[in-house]
Amino acid sequence: MTTTRIVMWSIGLLFLLAGEARAAERARVLMLHAFNYSFPATSVIAEAARKRLVEHSKSVEIDAEFLDLGRNTDEAHALRTATFIRDKYGKHPPDLVITLGSNALPFVIKYRDMLPDVPVVFASISPQTYAAMRLPPKMTGIITAFDLAKTLSLAERLQPDATKLFVIAGSGETDRRWQPIARKMIEERGGKFETTFLFELPYSELVAELSKVPRDAIVILLTVFADAEGKTFVPAQVAADLSALSPAPLYGPYDTFIGKGAVGGFVETFESIGVAAAEMAIEIIDGADPATLAPRTNPAQHYRVDYRAMQRWNLKERDLPPDTVVLFKKPTIWDEYRGTVLAALFVLGLQTTIVGALLIQRRRRQRAEEQLKDSEERMTFAAAAANIGLWQFDRVTDELWVTEHCRALFGLPSDAPLTREAFLAAVHPDDLETARRSLRKSFRTERSTASDVRIVLPSGETRWIRMRARSYAESKGEPKQLGGIFVDITDQKSAEAEAALQRLEIEHLMRVSALGELSGSIAHEVNQPLTAILSNAQAALHLLRQNSPDLAEIRDALEDIVHEDNRAGEVIHRLRSLLKKGERKMESININVLVRSTISLVHSELIGRDISVRLNLEDSAFLTRGDSVQLQQVLLNLIMNAMDAMASTPTAKRSILISTRGAKTGMIDVLVEDRGHGVDPKENGRLFEPFYTTKDHGLGLGLALCSTIIKAHQGKLTLVNGEGGGAVAGFSLPAQQPAVSSV
Repeated sequence: MTTTRIVMWSIGLLFLLAGEARAAERARVLMLHAFNYSFPATSVIAEAARKRLVEHSKSVEIDAEFLDLGRNTDEAHALRTATFIRDKYGKHPPDLVITLGSNALPFVIKYRDMLPDVPVVFASISPQTYAAMRLPPKMTGIITAFDLAKTLSLAERLQPDATKLFVIAGSGETDRRWQPIARKMIEERGGKFETTFLFELPYSELVAELSKVPRDAIVILLTVFADAEGKTFVPAQVAADLSALSPAPLYGPYDTFIGKGAVGGFVETFESIGVAAAEMAIEIIDGADPATLAPRTNPAQHYRVDYRAMQRWNLKERDLPPDTVVLFKKPTIWDEYRGTVLAALFVLGLQTTIVGALLIQRRRRQRAEEQLKDSEERMTFAAAAANIGLWQFDRVTDELWVTEHCRALFGLPSDAPLTREAFLAAVHPDDLETARRSLRKSFRTERSTASDVRIVLPSGETRWIRMRARSYAESKGEPKQLGGIFVDITDQKSAEAEAALQRLEIEHLMRVSALGELSGSIAHEVNQPLTAILSNAQAALHLLRQNSPDLAEIRDALEDIVHEDNRAGEVIHRLRSLLKKGERKMESININVLVRSTISLVHSELIGRDISVRLNLEDSAFLTRGDSVQLQQVLLNLIMNAMDAMASTPTAKRSILISTRGAKTGMIDVLVEDRGHGVDPKENGRLFEPFYTTKDHGLGLGLALCSTIIKAHQGKLTLVNGEGGGAVAGFSLPAQQPAVSSV
């Protein structure tokens, strides 16, 4: 036994260790930088993404590779780099790849076979670059919508008198993508500016041209990854160098230009791009399908300016667009000590408030008793206006306090002694125990209790009163106070009784309406046995007129007459059951028998409409408790709806499947499946509303009434589209366990 226990404990420990090993599996993310580590833009994006990934899961493992595609543009370098990544990560590929920089995504697309099945999230791709690509599966990411026009608008607000515009871009692949965008933007401005495009120049020539720019001009720097001589650069460093030597203010669409000497622009921070890319990566790591995640545009774009650069060129802060983020501005004394000043003002205001409160406290005390008295009178008046009586009972002193309206509700004169028994004496004898039990329960709990009882007034009139009571404990121990209200609900009870009677009338009307639609089929159903009876009777008379009548044949004819008579009587009996009026009669019902009986009732109608019926009834005694007439009305309505839904269905496909099954939850399911047009999703939510119908001549009461009947039987009515077309209507009812006879 000891050895067995050791083995079992060992197996359990192995499973536990295996579970912990699986739980310890770490998600691996590979970041591919388009350029080398000296490019601040991709580095900022990567760091922001890394922080967000670690924040989501501290067990995430992040690798990084620098493709250096800005300085090495030849195909041989790209092929060597792709081979390196394939060799390094091929056997143990990462769970996700994040590309940083515009050149990284085309590289991954071209050499997709190096990590073929790994999802890819790209960051900082322009709409033009994205539109020109055809992304393979499992690739999505963040699109950076640079709005160069807004950067120019910022410059126009700060330099409203400027007439000359200089636009700078290099000779790299990204630089050339910027050039048509800039030209198009200038063309849309008309002839407002005398524009000079400093595109694809040697860097030394660019510096020389920029040094000649007038002081009142506007300079827009796009990107300079490479110059006309093939030299490569870091755009952020170019922004710093050109801002330092430019005679005129310099603007740009990149966040990394700000703080390097550029005035600013309409930009999105690279931190926000990194966070947005990480959020999408987290969704994929958590199980989302990349194919379902469409590329997103990062909304975190704002006007951002360097306050130091504005001061250098004497630009006014008041000319900035609203909500502009001003960076590197030294705080004023108010900005630096705002909290201290506000705290002092708050303390002073608080002291003033306390002094004022003390001055008016005496006056409030004098008015408190008057207000309390007025409040009590208003509450009593409001309660009486709402036909509510207020009361309170002290268990220790046996004192009872009530409002005058409370006396009127119970028919007690104003001089009658107020005792608990005096009120209980007015309660109807059949409800007296209910009232006492409710009061006793109120003393045992702090929750309010309610019960409806009848009272008999001295005039003999009977009225319904709702008693609501709640106990109040002044200290630890049993409650001593009991208070509450009496509400006259006689009109409500009368309305409920009338509504119940009207519901029964509507149910009967719907049954009569349904049978009216089936009148022709029912007449045919009754006419068949009557015709058979007549034929057999005539045959018997003919046999009796013979000299030697065949008694056996006469007996057969008479037996057929009896059989057909019973058949006609059964049809008439079913009709009488559906047509009769009365209160709901709860009894034990066999659902399978109910289904077969209903099918017999609409048999001729089904034949007349060329509709076949298939039954798939589980071989079990499905018993439930309910009103057989009402449940048959529900089933009949569902079958009629199914027949109406197949009016335009080809004859060969017209069929109805009725099935029953026992659910494990203790419910019985009855399903009616047709081959009709199904349920319009726009109408699905309204089909159970009263007076809403999709039929030309419908009343809109059938499904609403059926739903009410099924809910009254503690069940649920449903109507959905079938998987193979058509609709499936059904209802569920609580199952009743068959009685087991003792031996």
